[in-house]
Amino acid sequence: MSKQAPRQSSTQGSRSKGARPGGKSGSTIDPIRVLRQHVLGIIVSAAIGSVLGVGAYFTLRSVYPLYTSDVMFEVRPGLIESTDIGTKESMSEKDVARIANTQALLLKHRDVLSDAVATQPVRNSGWMQEWFIDPASGSPLEAQAVDELIETISTPVIRNTNLFSIRWSWHNSQDVPVVLNAIAQAYLRKIERLDTEQFSANEKLFQDQLRGTRLALSDIQEEIQGFILAKGITTLEDPRHSQAMFESQKLTETLTQTQAELTLAQTQYMQTAAKLEGTIEPTHQDILEAEYDSTLQRQLQTLEMLKAEERSVQDQFNEGTPQVRSIERQVRSTELQIDAKRQEILNRNLNAQMKSLADSSSQLRDVIENIEMELESKDVMLRDLATSATQYDAMKAQRTLLEARRDDNTQLLNSIQLMKLRQDAGRVRLVNFALVPREMSFPQPEIIIPAGIVLCMGAFIGFLFLREVMNTRIRGASDLAVIPGATILGSIPEIEEDPTSIEDAERAVSLHPDSVVAESYRQTWTKLHREMQRQGSSALLLASGMPGSGTTTALTNLADAAAGAGFSVIAIDANFRRPALASEYDLDDESPGLGDVLNEQAEIADVVQSTDNSSIQVVSAGRPENRLYSRFNDRSFARFIASLRGSCDLILVDTAPAIAAGDAYVLANHMDAVALVVQANREERGLVARLINQFNDAQGELLGIVLNRPRRTAGGYFKKNYELMASYTSDSDD
Repeated sequence: MSKQAPRQSSTQGSRSKGARPGGKSGSTIDPIRVLRQHVLGIIVSAAIGSVLGVGAYFTLRSVYPLYTSDVMFEVRPGLIESTDIGTKESMSEKDVARIANTQALLLKHRDVLSDAVATQPVRNSGWMQEWFIDPASGSPLEAQAVDELIETISTPVIRNTNLFSIRWSWHNSQDVPVVLNAIAQAYLRKIERLDTEQFSANEKLFQDQLRGTRLALSDIQEEIQGFILAKGITTLEDPRHSQAMFESQKLTETLTQTQAELTLAQTQYMQTAAKLEGTIEPTHQDILEAEYDSTLQRQLQTLEMLKAEERSVQDQFNEGTPQVRSIERQVRSTELQIDAKRQEILNRNLNAQMKSLADSSSQLRDVIENIEMELESKDVMLRDLATSATQYDAMKAQRTLLEARRDDNTQLLNSIQLMKLRQDAGRVRLVNFALVPREMSFPQPEIIIPAGIVLCMGAFIGFLFLREVMNTRIRGASDLAVIPGATILGSIPEIEEDPTSIEDAERAVSLHPDSVVAESYRQTWTKLHREMQRQGSSALLLASGMPGSGTTTALTNLADAAAGAGFSVIAIDANFRRPALASEYDLDDESPGLGDVLNEQAEIADVVQSTDNSSIQVVSAGRPENRLYSRFNDRSFARFIASLRGSCDLILVDTAPAIAAGDAYVLANHMDAVALVVQANREERGLVARLINQFNDAQGELLGIVLNRPRRTAGGYFKKNYELMASYTSDSDD
């Protein structure tokens, strides 16, 4: 930026005024920052939680103690045969879980629990007497007691074992085993009753079958004897060893095989027809054969290329753009074409398959017809010889079959009777009854106290994060980063957080050059100068939203930083409402200044005042009677700025807060550039976003935001940066 450099057009090399850079609409929360800031509160909440946990533990121990016990059962593999020496060695975990869950449902059935509640020990228990006795009649409320047990009894399955249990908790430790053992005994009685009923039913079934088999065997024996007498069979030649019989057997085997092939072909034909009609879905093999078609393969390759192109277009363009919609339509169209072509090829293949199956069926029928004709001729030869022998053999075979069935029924009946006698035939065995619990199961200090700590800490941390979410104020650079169009030019720390311990930030660059505040202003000026140089700007307006944002302090320090970099600066106080710029340089704020020039009561040369820094000149706001805001709206201020351009390298203008007055928006139309000063922990994101939008509509280019006085996070990023700045400067001085 040189003194002779002409100001470029505000539209050249600058961002479009109508542009609204995209960005997130919400605020980002750094959880580490939040937790670090409230470490003490978290520790206190943990201490309070521990006290509440201890109190809750002793309170619950007094008013709501629970004692828990259980009855253990074992799922056994069972017997495969009644003569097995022992049961199977192991069962899969899936089988154990299935059987245990089934038995658990059976155990919690209402009839089992009703049987248990009806026993005298349960009726005499404190649980029953206290809660389930009708006050009027004194009779037990068994139905309500069963309902309570259904709700409160649990049946856990112990993983990686063959064990499951029934578990129950109550306030009186003596009542727990009484109720649980009664339930276990009622359950065992029901299991025994069901097993007995099953064995009896099976035994009756096999006895009836054995009786019928014996009667049928007696009848076939009498029939054989009558046949021998009627036919006079003594030494009947066995037709199975004749040549005709051998040929007939071969033809019969061929006929059977051919009929099976015909049946298979007919079945396949019907299935293929059903596929064409849509009654059943084509098989995976049918679809694969259709997809192997060369035409469909080419279309599939085309689809793959389109999908690859679709992914590429989606990476390059946003969703909903014409390019994305176009490629998506091409992909959908190609997929529909492929589906239609696949169905066409599939129908063509199925029709061809049906024709092939129909031809095959016709050929098989002809073969069967020929075989049957040959068999008929063979049967004529064998009929007389084989008729008697066949009948005789059939009766003997039937007798043999009945004898085998009789033996099987007898063996099954014996197995059932033996299984009834064996104690290890059952699938469930009682391992141990419930015992009186020695310790409380609830409350437990190792659970209640940590739970109190976790709940208190969780509530406190939840409150912290809820407050962070609800807080819309600007707290740091991350809050500015999510505002659309916000560019951060620099961040100026609180003077209390400056390790060099400066007293105030006014003129920090010149009065405390080794401070972190001064270094932060110099870094801000470097970025600001780079932006102004890129835009060809020499006149900069420093504006703010709320009063007290530190615009005047920022202007004086930026002026000192620019002067230190070798630039000549004129600082103008355009804040007619609360002028303070001149006094920062030990000058009179009411001396002739800007208002007098705009009101044509003074010349420019009369109002430009020198300061203790030869590179910085100041124009005060002027005498109070000449501070007319309306002068900002005419061309007099623009002419004033234009007349100063040739006499300095940089013009800095201070103005009133934009929320308190509209002067800043008017002045922004006469300036080359605008920088917005935002004070952290005071101004809200919505206000800053509105200011950005309004200044973007002005003629002056909004270069960005100077964040003033953000508070660092204890032990965090800013603290380390501040300490590094201070230590490095101190080392260089040494």
